[in-house]
Amino acid sequence: EENPLIDHLSLGTTRYVESVAFYRQVLAPLGMALLRDTGAEAAFGTPSHWSFFLYPIAASEKVTALGTHVAFTAASRADVSLVHQTAMATLAQDLFAPRQRPDISATYFGAMFLDLDGHRIEVLTNAA
Repeated sequence: EENPLIDHLSLGTTRYVESVAFYRQVLAPLGMALLRDTGAEAAFGTPSHWSFFLYPIAASEKVTALGTHVAFTAASRADVSLVHQTAMATLAQDLFAPRQRPDISATYFGAMFLDLDGHRIEVLTNAA
């Protein structure tokens, strides 16, 4: 198995409880689950790779930055579509629906949305 170049990532959220519920649903089609929620940290991933974390941030603090986005890999185009559909059903804001992007690569198929805090979230596959 290929060694990931980035081991894990964390995001701040001003809507912690709602965001934990959001990501619990949105990441499920990717095989990721909520592994721990202490109220001060939520950890998502697989039992062998905890890779995505949420931390509560005061509502007065900024949690997003221009030019930043997080991209999750999906095993199939169907999984990309399911993640996007789930995100739209749980109050995400659509940036682009699942589609091919030949401007990125000949095999790219993905979607992008804003989560509850406005983080840009992408899900993609290069599978046919």
